[in-house]
Amino acid sequence: MLKRLALVGGAVAGLVLLRKKAKQQQAEQDLWSQATDDVHAPVTPAASAPAADEASTSS
Repeated sequence: MLKRLALVGGAVAGLVLLRKKAKQQQAEQDLWSQATDDVHAPVTPAASAPAADEASTSS
């Protein structure tokens, strides 16, 4: 009887640890997603700005 109780207790503890680890991994993945979202944002071309400056200075 005591062996069964210890086995069930160990299984429950293992499941709790696995669930906690899965939550931590998901939180880390969410954090990385938030941190890298801005990297993929569209960037305006820098070539158009100097061309406008050159045109205004040459006039």
